[in-house]
Amino acid sequence: MGSRERRRERRFAERWINIVVVLALFLNQFSVVQQASAQEEVPLRTSVASETTLTPGAREAANLLGIMDKVERLQQLRQSRAAGGAMSDEELGLKVDVLDKIMGGSLEVRMVAGRIDREVAWAFSGQGMLQARKQKRLNYLFTANFMQGGILGTLSGPAFLHGKSALGTELLLYASTIGLLLSTLALAESQKGEHKKMDGEVTVLAEVFKLNAPEPLHHSEIVMKYMASVPPGSKDNMSRVEKLMDSWKRGRYLRSTDEKNLQKLAALQPPGKKYKESVRLLSNRVRMLFDTQYTVEQLDAQLLDLLRATDSN
Repeated sequence: MGSRERRRERRFAERWINIVVVLALFLNQFSVVQQASAQEEVPLRTSVASETTLTPGAREAANLLGIMDKVERLQQLRQSRAAGGAMSDEELGLKVDVLDKIMGGSLEVRMVAGRIDREVAWAFSGQGMLQARKQKRLNYLFTANFMQGGILGTLSGPAFLHGKSALGTELLLYASTIGLLLSTLALAESQKGEHKKMDGEVTVLAEVFKLNAPEPLHHSEIVMKYMASVPPGSKDNMSRVEKLMDSWKRGRYLRSTDEKNLQKLAALQPPGKKYKESVRLLSNRVRMLFDTQYTVEQLDAQLLDLLRATDSN
């Protein structure tokens, strides 16, 4: 009996030891999971905080839209709200106002970019028309040169065969002379500047150059303020328009800043004046319009930064 009781007590003790070991292992695993989840929450909270921090571009966009005070108040309300808590009426109203302004600014950028697309297409069309007109005249000269050389060369052959060498020589001399004349005309035509009457609408370059032009149908005050402002972190303290004009001068697209040349580049024709456009002028206009469009579309990136900072939960 005594040995049975000892074996029974021994088995009982082993069972309790196993239960304690299992509990210890479970508690250990639970603590590891908690530590891992806590470590994951730290970068998550950091990323959320970084998303709500305004970049220099987002700050500039908020100032251009005149909503900087609303953005700051919205961030204060979000930070004071508990995680996962419901928005207050004030926070919801501010968020709607801010998002409405951001979307309006983005649509204005799209409107100006679309206008520039139309102006670039018009300039390309005029450029192609002038080049086609010149090529047509060159083709006439080339065809006439080949034809006269072939005809006179063919007529000189029988003359030589029938012993009329003087006549054959004269025909070849005529062919050479006419060929030289037509080649000279073709060379002069290729170097000649082709012109056409200025037509089409006044381009956005009139606003970039600040010319006295008629008010466009849809004027974007935000975009023009953005173009006239100095980019954040600029070292030379030059506005975006000044940077563009400086690059155009260095690239020899803008050879003169007198009012007449600026009016031609902007397709602005004052009353009583009849300007003409050349292929070079249209090429310079296309380059300036592309550069202006690229600069304007940079505002979209700043609006996106502002949207991400204000739309995060």
